[in-house]
Amino acid sequence: MDPSRPIIPIEEQFRLMADSAPVLIWISGTDKLCYFFNAAWLRFTGRTMAQEYGNGWAEGVHPEDLERCLDIYNSSFDARKEFQMEYRLKCHDGAYRWLLDNGVPRYSAGGTFAGYIGSCVDVDELLESERIKREFIHWEAIEKEQALNEELAASNEELVTINEELQKAHQDLQRLNDELEAKVEARTESLTESEQQAQALNEKLIASNEEMVAINEEMTATNEELRETQEYLQRTLQELSESESRLSMAIAATQLGAWDWNPVSGNLYLSAECNDILGFSPGETIGRETIAGLFYGNDRSRVQQEIQRALADQGGAHYDVSCRIIRADNGELRWVRLQGLAHLDAAGRPMRLVGTLLDITDDKLAEEKSAKLAAIIASSDDAIISKTLDSVITSWNDAAERIFGYTADEVIGETIYKLIPDDRTHEEPEIIARLKRGERLEHFETKRMRKDGRLIDVSVTVSPLFDPQGNIIGLSKIARDITERKLEENRKSDFIGMASHELKTPVTSLAAIIQVANAKLKHSDDPFLASAMDKAHKQVKRMTSMINGFLNVSRLESGKIYIDKQAFNLDELIAETISETVLTVSSHRINFESAGPVQVYADQEKIGSVLSNLLSNAVKYSPKGKVIDVQCRVMDGQAQVSVQDEGMGIKPGDIGHVFDRYYRVNNPHTQHISGFGIGLYLSAEIIHRHDGRIWVESASGVGSAFYFSIPLT
Repeated sequence: MDPSRPIIPIEEQFRLMADSAPVLIWISGTDKLCYFFNAAWLRFTGRTMAQEYGNGWAEGVHPEDLERCLDIYNSSFDARKEFQMEYRLKCHDGAYRWLLDNGVPRYSAGGTFAGYIGSCVDVDELLESERIKREFIHWEAIEKEQALNEELAASNEELVTINEELQKAHQDLQRLNDELEAKVEARTESLTESEQQAQALNEKLIASNEEMVAINEEMTATNEELRETQEYLQRTLQELSESESRLSMAIAATQLGAWDWNPVSGNLYLSAECNDILGFSPGETIGRETIAGLFYGNDRSRVQQEIQRALADQGGAHYDVSCRIIRADNGELRWVRLQGLAHLDAAGRPMRLVGTLLDITDDKLAEEKSAKLAAIIASSDDAIISKTLDSVITSWNDAAERIFGYTADEVIGETIYKLIPDDRTHEEPEIIARLKRGERLEHFETKRMRKDGRLIDVSVTVSPLFDPQGNIIGLSKIARDITERKLEENRKSDFIGMASHELKTPVTSLAAIIQVANAKLKHSDDPFLASAMDKAHKQVKRMTSMINGFLNVSRLESGKIYIDKQAFNLDELIAETISETVLTVSSHRINFESAGPVQVYADQEKIGSVLSNLLSNAVKYSPKGKVIDVQCRVMDGQAQVSVQDEGMGIKPGDIGHVFDRYYRVNNPHTQHISGFGIGLYLSAEIIHRHDGRIWVESASGVGSAFYFSIPLT
């Protein structure tokens, strides 16, 4: 045993064994809901574990069997007793097949009831054997009736013989009586002898009568037995008719074509479903050669080889082959599954070949689609991982193994926290909560831990997985290793920080010189110099703001920006920021609406920079607008601030990127507006570090409303 391999729990061992079992196995908990189906079940139904989970399996039960099936299951479950039931379950090909389901209660080692476990066996093939059995019973009854008829005919012939003998005896008696009367006077002396002779004849007559009575009684008993046999035969024929009717309905419901070929006579029978699959009209006469001409390309020889093999087998062989056909009516290429069984006579010569035909084109297309999807997942450079809402990993592709160092066997069944550093475990419940709220999570950048303990930078996109009812049952995650990109960005940020730092000193000196020159030229008679120095002062101020922005980005990305929280009134900070903005902005009116004092625990300076940036953007991007509305209120334990303008608005394609670093909306209206795409990025990072939220609502040509919310405490 490999000591590095984790010990698989007992139930997991059972699931592995169950997945290798040929029968269909299910397990339910104490709540009657099924939570496990083995691989044979999933292959049979063509559905996923998530689809079958709970009562999802009942969707595949035939509507005529569902109520009876659930009644047996629930009553047995409540009584904690074993049960056995038969029902039809939809197969992956859309056909319903009869299953024999045996369920037994499960108990823990301590004797506590733990639910049920059941196994299902496909008994659909038994229908054919039942039909043969009914035919045998039918012919056996006919043979028995024929034997009884022959016995009755023999009894009737014997009765006729006895009646003839009786009639002859009567005639002899009459003749003797006539002779006695004629000779009574002449032969008085022989009276005694004649009486004895008459007595003997009478005794013979009595014996004949008794024999006739016995024969009549035997005939009556034979007639009664014949009547019972006829009633049994009638019941058997009725049951056979009902069974054949059910079989016909089952075949019609599954769209399974039936065929029967006699190689001796050449007669070929095709059911209506078979004709429909092959593209023939109802009632059309079709020969074997016509059918053979429908098989596509090399499939024709392969099918013929399978049929010949079945006919040559002395025991009568079954064959099952999937192939392509060209429909007779429209030339459409379709996939079909051809199954058959050869029936041989006592000498081993083929007498009949019977079987079924099923259109499996949709299954083949689904297989191709699944194969393509599997190939994409296997060849992807990104880690593709599926997990439950409890964060348990359920799938793991090759790229995930390359990026994180774990094999699929090492992580499937483990939680995703195996990859998350201790200081980022809060991200997982936040991700799940956002997806449950219907939010999208794309290109979320974070850090994850490899098997060797090394931290790597990843960009994560997470999508929800839904069941047929639209409920989220799991998550699919795509993770891309961006470690090299992050290193390059850090090098770039270091360069920008270094360059900005080096620029700050000469720009500060330049600003001081301009301030001194401006003061000396304040009373100058040269208006050009005064105006030029004023413009130079504004440009230096703009350059200082830009350099400070680059330095803040550099500090933020290098982890050198700190949040110094303290209690303050947010509404007062908003009012002060508006007053400062109004000093330099005369083109817009800024309205402020507050719901009252709103005290928060946050970094006052950095929240002030967020407010200043939002107000500055509202002015820059609404050159034709005149009003900016600012609101501050408390909602759900959060302080929420909004800044709304009447500007040009943002297109839907840009809304998702406005908080990205260095992102600027590119359109003719913004070409002459200064900026480097730093302000909103810094604002978003500051709000996120306060465990807050920032977003925008906008419509092109109408205006934009920027919101942020932070906790009160």
